[in-house]
Amino acid sequence: MSVTIAAIGVFLSVDAFAGDYTVSYAFDGTTKEHVAAGATNSFNEAGIAKECQYDRPCTIELTKSDLTISLNVQRSGRHKVVVFADGGRSRSIGCCYFSGGEQRAEGDLTQPMLWLRMYEGHARKRNEVVQNIHLGLLYLQFSDLR
Repeated sequence: MSVTIAAIGVFLSVDAFAGDYTVSYAFDGTTKEHVAAGATNSFNEAGIAKECQYDRPCTIELTKSDLTISLNVQRSGRHKVVVFADGGRSRSIGCCYFSGGEQRAEGDLTQPMLWLRMYEGHARKRNEVVQNIHLGLLYLQFSDLR
């Protein structure tokens, strides 16, 4: 048993270094409407993207939620990440946004985990106040940064 566990650990660690960094992600797509209907986990997804490279888009497909998340980690000096979200055919043309109707979100990778609220609706124009439909929370954890 312990030999099997050690072998799995070796294979997982080899895969982790295939790219420049690894992203563990989870999307909690449970909204108030889902809870009221008794469906608390229908749009929840999680996974790991191991082949991500610096200064290139790394794509995460959330099939249950019909979302595509694109990440770009910049290597210069401090590690920063820029996140974009796109909706598939089941989403409106104005999908998807982050807090305040922003089309992109930025984060500093010195934090252990980055979490972002995602919305469907429209982008903010100038000083407009935007209240879009809440889709869920996206959690991102970066490891194996070089």
